[in-house]
Amino acid sequence: MSIFFSVLVFFSIFFSSCASKYEKSGVPIYDLSHLKQIPYIYTRKIQGITYQKQTRLKNEFLWQFFRPWNIESSTYTLKEVTWGNLYSHMKVYSENLRPISKKWFIKVINNSNFSNFDTFRKKAITTSDSYLKVFPTIAKIFKNPKKDGEGFPFDYNQNSAIKINTPIFITHLSKDKLWAFVQSSVALGWMPVKDLAYVDSDFIKAFENGDYYICLKDNTKIYKNGYLQGSISMGTIFPKAKYHRGFVAAGKNYRNQAHLKIIDFSKNFEKLGIKFDYNNIKKVSDELIGRKYGWGGILGNRDCSSTMKDFFAPFGIFLPRNSASQKNIGKVYDVSHFTNNQKMKFIIKYGVAFKTLVYLKGHIMLYIGSKNSEPLVLHDMWGVKVIKDGKVFRKIIGKTIVSTLHPGSELDNYYNKGSILSKVLSINIVDE
Repeated sequence: MSIFFSVLVFFSIFFSSCASKYEKSGVPIYDLSHLKQIPYIYTRKIQGITYQKQTRLKNEFLWQFFRPWNIESSTYTLKEVTWGNLYSHMKVYSENLRPISKKWFIKVINNSNFSNFDTFRKKAITTSDSYLKVFPTIAKIFKNPKKDGEGFPFDYNQNSAIKINTPIFITHLSKDKLWAFVQSSVALGWMPVKDLAYVDSDFIKAFENGDYYICLKDNTKIYKNGYLQGSISMGTIFPKAKYHRGFVAAGKNYRNQAHLKIIDFSKNFEKLGIKFDYNNIKKVSDELIGRKYGWGGILGNRDCSSTMKDFFAPFGIFLPRNSASQKNIGKVYDVSHFTNNQKMKFIIKYGVAFKTLVYLKGHIMLYIGSKNSEPLVLHDMWGVKVIKDGKVFRKIIGKTIVSTLHPGSELDNYYNKGSILSKVLSINIVDE
């Protein structure tokens, strides 16, 4: 039995056994049972984006995407990249729910080899979907699994997922040479060396050919000469091949050097920077609705901020990776001092459907329109806070949904202090 399969079985058993503590008879919250989970039906008019503005946004997107190939040293300090060491001073737990020892942390931090930070300095590209870890290990790090929001799926060693064909900059390798500490356009962390290849100036020139396409459907199969090469997710970028009817993907040789390989044309690809209109918003939101929640991209799923990032990417609009950074994109309105009623009215009046992010600490959502004078949002959420015997739990949702800003408020044991609406701090219109 593979390690991956074993961990997957463990998570399934663990999650199933814990869910009964805070699920309420499996009955869905009111928003899920009474709001049609069709994001694009809640606004009458889509405000488009001019060709000039979309061209500018797309150029900014590509500048950010290829930025790791345009730096010669890390843009982060040693203090910034070693932030994860703070977990060694906390009581945290491994995947077997046992406390992680100080000895384990000493070993893994030693393997991190940060005395050689920013000395390797190689440009590379991902050759498969992969992940960025806080430490160079696949081990899980949980806070207290008995507390609300601190067990599965909140693995604090999981920094982010990363897609195939992503330009990266390597600062250094782990002592065992199995891991590379990398910087991408949106995140940094440890990724397995087996999932990357080194690039040279010739490869970069051929890959940055100016003609880019993006995948619009999860689990899209890619082929080479009719043979299956794997599957990719929505938001993955491929250059169009110059002299072939297909797209360019990064392969590698036995020396771990990148080379170009041609994959067959797929109907699930469209030219990066699709028109911001009703039909394309329908296409993109349809693909995201109902997708499973995945903290930091765990198990190939999305969290709230990666959902927002993948929603805007096909339109050529770049978003940073985490919600705290996404809230600063475009025109920002501070609503932190408003009453709940004032917040709802303000969002409906000034929010632009499918362009406006709604932010609260640790979570971000997309305003999509309104119903019965209430703003509605598209977001990937883990669950609704409920209280039982004085303890706070989650009623699990675990997927991307359409909801009001107070999902679950009709529940008898709803935790009033957990209202999303009461915690909303700002909204921002991403294209302004």
